[in-house]
Amino acid sequence: MNEERLDENIVEVKEETTEETVAEESQEEKAAEPVDLEKKIAELEDRYLRKLAEFDNYRKRMARDLIEARNQVRCSTIEDFLTVYDTFSMGLAAIKTATDMATIQEGMEMVWAEFQRVLEGFDVKEIESVGKPFDANFHEAVSQEASDTVEEGSVIRQWKAGFTIGDKLLRPAVVVVSSGPAVEEETEAEESSEG
Repeated sequence: MNEERLDENIVEVKEETTEETVAEESQEEKAAEPVDLEKKIAELEDRYLRKLAEFDNYRKRMARDLIEARNQVRCSTIEDFLTVYDTFSMGLAAIKTATDMATIQEGMEMVWAEFQRVLEGFDVKEIESVGKPFDANFHEAVSQEASDTVEEGSVIRQWKAGFTIGDKLLRPAVVVVSSGPAVEEETEAEESSEG
């Protein structure tokens, strides 16, 4: 009997030891899990901060590249207009020594030709307006005038030239539009005031 009791006690001690061991292992795992989670959170936070820094560096680099590209375009554009400047300077110098108007006119025509050459190089074209039908896409009307020679709705005069660059409107032409022939009522009013 004693032996049976001893066996039962041994079994109970083994069961308690096993339960304690399982409980201890479970507590160790639970204790280990937060460490792993904290480590994982720290890693993710570090990756997030690195990606944020990379994006910030990318944004700054793109801003610098954009400024550099704009500067290059400006320099290239100004460089093309420097030939116009040179031609104009020569024309002004020639005016001081010119004795006839033909020489001055020739100098101005040289400047004009050089200026047009540069604009053509940029695919800039002047909008032909005078005598053409008014088009709100390319013209800006500042007034209307009666005209016996220009059809109603067509451009009589141009105050400022309009330009396109490729298919895009750069600046509309500022124009005066015909309202057609003078109204007969005005003529009748004039005749009745004379009579």
